[in-house]
Amino acid sequence: MEDNDRIIKNIIMIIILIITIGGLVFTGYMAYKNLKTTETVVTNEFEDNKPPMNGEEPPEKTDGEEGEEPPEKPDGEETPSMPSGEASSTMNNNSETTEEVVSKTVTVGYYIAFGVESLIIAVIVIYLFMSQFNYLTFYETFDGGRKFGFIILSILLTTLLTFGAGFVTNKLLDNNTEVVVEDNSNNSNTGEEGKSDTPPEKPDGNNEHPGESNSNVSSSGVKEVVSEEEITSNLEASNEDESVVLVKDGGNAKINGATLTKTGDASNTESSEFKGINSSVLVEEGSATITGSKIVTNAKGSNAVFATGENSKIYVSDTTIETSGSSGSRGLDATYGGTIEADNVTIVTKGGSCATLATDRGEGTVTVSNSDLTTNGKGSPIIYSTGKITITDTNGVANGSQMVVVEGKNSANVTNSTLVASGVGNRNNVDNAGIMIYQSMSGDASTGKGIFNAEDSFLEIAKSSSVYKTAPMFFVTNTEADINLKNTRLTYGSNILLSVVGTSEWGKEGSNGGIASLNAMNQSLKGDIIVDKISELEINLTSSTYRGTINGSNSAKKVVLKLDKDSQITLTGDSYVDVLENGNSVNGNIDFNGFKLYVNGVSIR
Repeated sequence: MEDNDRIIKNIIMIIILIITIGGLVFTGYMAYKNLKTTETVVTNEFEDNKPPMNGEEPPEKTDGEEGEEPPEKPDGEETPSMPSGEASSTMNNNSETTEEVVSKTVTVGYYIAFGVESLIIAVIVIYLFMSQFNYLTFYETFDGGRKFGFIILSILLTTLLTFGAGFVTNKLLDNNTEVVVEDNSNNSNTGEEGKSDTPPEKPDGNNEHPGESNSNVSSSGVKEVVSEEEITSNLEASNEDESVVLVKDGGNAKINGATLTKTGDASNTESSEFKGINSSVLVEEGSATITGSKIVTNAKGSNAVFATGENSKIYVSDTTIETSGSSGSRGLDATYGGTIEADNVTIVTKGGSCATLATDRGEGTVTVSNSDLTTNGKGSPIIYSTGKITITDTNGVANGSQMVVVEGKNSANVTNSTLVASGVGNRNNVDNAGIMIYQSMSGDASTGKGIFNAEDSFLEIAKSSSVYKTAPMFFVTNTEADINLKNTRLTYGSNILLSVVGTSEWGKEGSNGGIASLNAMNQSLKGDIIVDKISELEINLTSSTYRGTINGSNSAKKVVLKLDKDSQITLTGDSYVDVLENGNSVNGNIDFNGFKLYVNGVSIR
């Protein structure tokens, strides 16, 4: 055998060997990442010790324990049931605890993959050694009884590699066993029957609040209102997780001419954002009327006015609100069906993630009129809606954020109002925009169509903004969206009216574009419209004008353009749509301006 032929054969076989070894490692990695089986064990506890009383804190976690799953119980050790916020009366000691042990093991399918890859490795390695790296010919290598030795050695090495790979993978899986303990205590004082106060975990383990537990913190207040009560004196709360005024059990607080001051940070971000713990005024069940007052919070996770639950309602008028916490300190916030109505209020927030008007998990309704709203922090829009937020005759300024953000199947409505924003986003500049509609997949908002309505209003990205020249007026990603504009003036410097695209920040790349509808009535629009290959857009113009380029890169998955006979468009670049529906049958209302409009690939000019 010539040396050149032998060298080529050796190289080919070694390349195949390396690729196969890589495949074996990759198979083990996929098994480690994807495999798990679940075993559920139900035991009955007879706990002699009383559970923690109302207001008690669960023991703090030790260093390194934050955010981890609870460890497995030692043999014979009971896991006490410790729900947060339990009533102070003696509980039923007969409790049932469900322990869900999530164990992981390599399944038959992965062993088959290991076996095939191991066989290829064994055959190549043994052949190379027996042939003295192809120095011997094929027939010389298997001459006489050598072929039986080859078969036996291949079987042994294949078996060793297969079960060795399985053993290593199983060891890795065993070291990452998860234990979940679910309390099914049959107690009579756990609050609303069958309902857990703990919000669901984020999909795929993606927690937007790193370092925070999903466990609840009990609410408390300096002034707790359970019946009808008038509050006219100044009050202050300074303890962690303590509200100034807490309304519960159907109470009705009438706050008139008072100054409410809140200091002391929230211990748990999710409890403050979802349930209003540590807010200045918190209504869990009942109502509050706030008139001619001043509300000041100076703490992290300290919302000013918070309504949570379908039976909570707050009315605010002629009141000034200031929040200066570093983060999570909003002005008016409603969750889980809560309602807030406000008139003639002034709200100023300073920190990050501190919208003046917000709804969070479980949706809520906030309605504001004749008010002035200002935010100064990053990620702090004037409106952040995971519910329904409406403003009328109101002025708003967002100095470090978009003016409006709508998440999921929720809405923001702006009428006869003026909103000005820097348009600076909160995620690596991909979300710079005046108005943003998206789905974060965090669990805070249900999936569906987000809606933004503006009528008789003025919306502006400030000229002083660092992104004035680049931020689109509207940005849609990873959701369906309707943008409805009527007689509203838009001012911005990027010449990008609308961007409907997928990003690397939210959703699964490749299927996280937008499906948007831009509907304009009695509207003047200008600026380019960008739609990427995984996104769709429908444009509906009624008695409106548009000047710009539509899908100039011809990248969109689909674009539909509809205009009535009273609308007119002027092109500033070659534009591409899939469908054109024009009330003017001869397209006399289209000013091509020296450019072409392609409809389903065919130029109509």
